[in-house]
Amino acid sequence: MAGRGAGLIEKAGRRPAKAQRLTILGLMALIAGVVLGLWIVAPDLREPKQDWEGKILLTAAGVLGGLALLGPPILLWERRGRRGLWRAGRVLWFASGMASWLLWPPVIVARGQGRKFADTTSGVCFAYGTPLMAVYVTLALLAGGWLRPRRRRAKPLEGWERFGLILALAWACTGAYVLYLLYRQDLFKR
Repeated sequence: MAGRGAGLIEKAGRRPAKAQRLTILGLMALIAGVVLGLWIVAPDLREPKQDWEGKILLTAAGVLGGLALLGPPILLWERRGRRGLWRAGRVLWFASGMASWLLWPPVIVARGQGRKFADTTSGVCFAYGTPLMAVYVTLALLAGGWLRPRRRRAKPLEGWERFGLILALAWACTGAYVLYLLYRQDLFKR
């Protein structure tokens, strides 16, 4: 008999990695996360004075934050049945997800009061800090040898591991964009 939340992923510890696939319920949860993330940043995106660079950053923060939001509950649910160490993709997904869980509650309360994402300190910290954290952690994992080219006969990546790596790559690209904005502002005063 399946327990609560068991439909998000197929049993991780009991099936081969290539048999783990995203289920319809898991896909619906990811879509709901993206919708929540876009709802949080929507007032800022509608602002006519908002420049396009800010809109790109806010859209990325909303979409990626919504996807990351699901990481901690899914990964902790999956962890119940097995005790192995997480690989880099799960660690990165969990870290960015915890940023959403810790920084979004004040943003959601402020959004309910009619304030915008950029009007909250936690929103600004999330939009700038989480992408930069992804750059720092990804570079540290690369330097430490956690992320390296896969051998030809290595077992395939599990579904959530692969998703975590793709999400981390998207966060790191957003972090590179944040670095571009910061360098441009500080070095060229634009």
